[in-house]
Amino acid sequence: MVKLNSLKLTFALGFISLCLIGCGSTSSPKSQAQSNRAPLVQVEEQPILEQSPDYYLDEAQRLYAQSQDEMVRNQWLLRAAEAYKQQQGCQQSKKILQISLPFIQDSSLRNQAHIILAECLLQTPTLDENLFEQYLSQIDPNISHQNRATQLKIAWQMRKGRWLNAAKSMLSIYDGTPIQSEQIWYALQRLPTESLQTASLQSSGLAPWLQLSLIIREYGFEPDALKLAISEWQSRYNEHTLSVFLPQEVSLALNLVPLKQQRTGILLPLTGRLAAQGLAIKEGVLAAYFQQKKPLQFQPSGSDNLGEMEYPQVEFFDTNVLSIAQLVEATKSLDIVIGPLMKDTLTEFAANAPRSLNIIGLNRIEQTITEATLDDISPPQEFVDDTLSDETDVPGLRVFFALSPEDEAVQLAQKVASTGARSPIVISQETGAAKRMADTFIMTWKQIADKDSGEPSLATYIDNKSMRSSLTSLLDVEQSRQRIRQLESVTSNQLHAVPRNRRDIDAIILFATPEQTELLNPIVEASLSPFNDKTVPVYASSRSYSQNFSNNSLRDLRNITFTDMPWMLPGHNFMLLQQESEEIWPGRDDTLKRLFALGFDAFSLVDDLPSLVTLPQLSKAGLTGKLSVDQQGNVNRVLPFGKITEQDVILIAMD
Repeated sequence: MVKLNSLKLTFALGFISLCLIGCGSTSSPKSQAQSNRAPLVQVEEQPILEQSPDYYLDEAQRLYAQSQDEMVRNQWLLRAAEAYKQQQGCQQSKKILQISLPFIQDSSLRNQAHIILAECLLQTPTLDENLFEQYLSQIDPNISHQNRATQLKIAWQMRKGRWLNAAKSMLSIYDGTPIQSEQIWYALQRLPTESLQTASLQSSGLAPWLQLSLIIREYGFEPDALKLAISEWQSRYNEHTLSVFLPQEVSLALNLVPLKQQRTGILLPLTGRLAAQGLAIKEGVLAAYFQQKKPLQFQPSGSDNLGEMEYPQVEFFDTNVLSIAQLVEATKSLDIVIGPLMKDTLTEFAANAPRSLNIIGLNRIEQTITEATLDDISPPQEFVDDTLSDETDVPGLRVFFALSPEDEAVQLAQKVASTGARSPIVISQETGAAKRMADTFIMTWKQIADKDSGEPSLATYIDNKSMRSSLTSLLDVEQSRQRIRQLESVTSNQLHAVPRNRRDIDAIILFATPEQTELLNPIVEASLSPFNDKTVPVYASSRSYSQNFSNNSLRDLRNITFTDMPWMLPGHNFMLLQQESEEIWPGRDDTLKRLFALGFDAFSLVDDLPSLVTLPQLSKAGLTGKLSVDQQGNVNRVLPFGKITEQDVILIAMD
């Protein structure tokens, strides 16, 4: 028997404030239908618990004393646990259930108890995934509380990035409400186009959402074609909730108009310390301008009825010559500004420029990695809510396009995790961008890696001299050598020994310059034991690769898999532009090549910017990667991977 007096004494502990995921036991069909309109972070079948938790505990004690009926006692104890959870007292709920569960035999009540425990666990700052999976395994939606059990399953699927499975689970409890339709829609928007196409052939129940998703991907950059395709889709599904209540960004996309692009200003450092970088971006902008040059309108001139074409104007402003006030004054009448490049200058310029000015900043105002949380499926922010108006005070579009090293580290972590690796090690320079990338990789790994994965080990170095000692120490090679020397000291026989490295390592990630990587990779190869029955893959970022590597350098770097922009890898779709670029600027270094690509893509985004900002599902292939705009206005890049062979670089895949 549960000792209720000791329970109540335990419950006197202070509440821990947690976000309420939901609560309840069984309820009438009416209350279920009402709660189905709640956001996904709530659960259904919510009970009406008007009394305090102590009331339910007292009733459990009183009724059990009268009848000795354990079933009745347990029902009231579960009501007390639900009531505590409603009051954000999950710690108290857990205490009740942990003491009560051994005495609960009824399968429906056990189901409910594990649901409460899982709901509470889901709201903890650091989710214990093993325990959560254990609770889920104890829950059978066929026994009771189907909606709540399914919502927990959905939350878990979204946390693990299983978006199609989550949408299918949502469909299993879908009853036609707009909120539920929207939840299914935003789960599916996380899928790449290829997965949507495959799912559309296999998931007939999701057909309305999948077909509309594919229409957005196919016609998102063509407003007229998009309107026609959506109109035809609505004719097929004229009574479906999704057709009646279109997603917010889809409704906005139906009213998009192109940005006015008569005068574009480019703000760059064209003199001083960063003049070479600014000039490379300028040349990329001009290459894009002349490649897509098209007239604004046809202007009749003179009595001979001939005409002349009017083309968009591009004006360049030197941020090292003009002050912020002068830049603001010079650009206030322009249609769009690209730049500035330096973060401080961009921050100050954006704060003082007219709010109606459209800006593509060439940096990020806040140096953060803006990843959507795995359980966030809310509609995208309205960047273009008022852009259709002609009023001068209407906010302009503002996006931020940076070649962020941290973004590469995030994608590398995702790539390595997708291979099933569990014990990677990271080797990085001790300071600067390399160290920031290493920290970002480790932080991302903790968030996305399998539950059985360990935290990556980190080896840092200051210079080439400390590089070998730091790496061999991390691999435990030096410890192995010490053991060999100890054995040699106690025997007169000649030993033939080979040092062994740690056997748990299944991936090595390098954050280093090309020159440092040339030294590191041979050390890695020499440090790995020949007795291992598997090859340990080595990964690197674009910082480790140079198009100027000689054949000897490539041999030293063989088997490294690295990420870089398409412009720097073989097999991209801009070969003619690359040929012309190499003819005009032979021998240009890698940094300037990448900045040229940044300028080219920044200018090329202008035509498609309203669509990209309104429809985060869309992406555009560029020199710098597959480009999209997230809810914070950051241009995100998905990069391909290359692999270095004995004398060449091969393209692996677009991830």
